[in-house]
Amino acid sequence: MTKPWQIPVDLWAGQTVAILGAGPDMSAELAERAREFKTIAVNRAVKFAPNADMFVALDPHHPFWESAADFKGLKVCGVECDIDALYAGMLYETVRMGDGHTIQIRNNALAAIRIAALAGASKIILLGFDPERYEEVHRHTGFVGLVQGLAQITAELQAQGIAVDRIDSGQQFPGKPAQRRGQPAIQWPPVLEKKGQP
Repeated sequence: MTKPWQIPVDLWAGQTVAILGAGPDMSAELAERAREFKTIAVNRAVKFAPNADMFVALDPHHPFWESAADFKGLKVCGVECDIDALYAGMLYETVRMGDGHTIQIRNNALAAIRIAALAGASKIILLGFDPERYEEVHRHTGFVGLVQGLAQITAELQAQGIAVDRIDSGQQFPGKPAQRRGQPAIQWPPVLEKKGQP
């Protein structure tokens, strides 16, 4: 059973917390860069960091929970259910969209950022985040707001004195389209032609 959990404000007071996202560029290489810090693995990122300090997956019915069956750190769920985890609530974010209206979104990566900040982190490092690609992949579901939500929570925390850095891998960059099967590898960054050359 989940246990109601109030995030302790001094859990990681003054520490750097690395959050491993579930973007397409998440890799063992990125997870390795986080080993010296307190670490939160989001969704599928747990397979790259089985020794992380925390696992966050708000939806208890997702297969990510099967991957975390033997996880020894803190497990955080957004729904009261029969999973052995801490129940922190759904942690919705209010996001201002470009046309001025606001929406409420639920996202595991944004929840992990919010948890790290509430737990006292002085710096948050984001690895394996690609909100642009996430929205592109989920466009047919009507999901929007992650790009704006990440920008807003980053600005909010930085205004509070919490440093937020985003590190991407050498294979994927924010917004880079995924390579399709049968296509040659995409060179990234692209080679720019010099003026006067074809």
